Amino acid sequence: MRHTNIEQQITNYIKLFPSYEKILNFFKEITIEQNKYIEDTKIIPPDIKKSLKEIHLKEGFPLIDKRDFFIDINSSINLFDSLCNISRNANEKLRINIQYIEDALSINALNPREIMRNFFDDLYIEKIAGEFDIDLTVLKFLIYESIKPSIILNVEKISKENEIKNWYKGYCPICGSIPDISKLDRDGKRFLKCSFCNFIWQSERLKCPFCDNTDNKKLRYFYAEDHEEYRVDLCDNCNQYIKTVDSRKINYDPFLSVDDIVTIHLDIIAQEKGYKRPASSLWGL
Repeated sequence: MRHTNIEQQITNYIKLFPSYEKILNFFKEITIEQNKYIEDTKIIPPDIKKSLKEIHLKEGFPLIDKRDFFIDINSSINLFDSLCNISRNANEKLRINIQYIEDALSINALNPREIMRNFFDDLYIEKIAGEFDIDLTVLKFLIYESIKPSIILNVEKISKENEIKNWYKGYCPICGSIPDISKLDRDGKRFLKCSFCNFIWQSERLKCPFCDNTDNKKLRYFYAEDHEEYRVDLCDNCNQYIKTVDSRKINYDPFLSVDDIVTIHLDIIAQEKGYKRPASSLWGL
């Protein structure tokens, strides 16, 4: 999903969450840079045959696998370079690891084209990180944010060409990934956001998206003390959680990727209570 008027949106969030100003400005720089590339990014979306699409949605299979996303390799490599330049000033951890990446690139030991082609292969990315002593989270962050414009364009075309409705499962109907955050709309309907492709789909409200638990005795939540529009939904069946934005308690449209960032403190509280976040955030750098 594309976001416009990024600077104003981030400014508004900083007013609400001044303690997150540094990371929000970093997010703003990254997103603005991605938006510069998105218009020139060229993709050929996966061809999903109608018969196959109907079978997949009926039987509960996602339309494609993550590896099926078409990535504009050249555009992603150029964006990777730009994001390295932006990120080196964000904090010391990023600065050190970007230096490792640039050292490997300078002697042609690291092949950015192969990295972008294998974005979906966790074992390959782990191997590369270990080989060059690069922090795995940093490397995954830079790769994902570099291919994100391609992912956005894929999702726009796939969702436009394929009507997706009545999908109340806890994983994305497009790529099968689990959600990283959810929201309640103005009518109280629940929606989940995919942790990989960012597609948003409607879900059952009183149900754990990770284990399908519907026993309300094992489903509970707690609110943020100073921002009751944010809550953490806990499942005592699988000991996992997901954060939720209640749109009924705010007067603006939530920007879920940003809402996930400004509630990192809620992740800490939930994890201290013994609950696990299934879809880890790459923004906790």
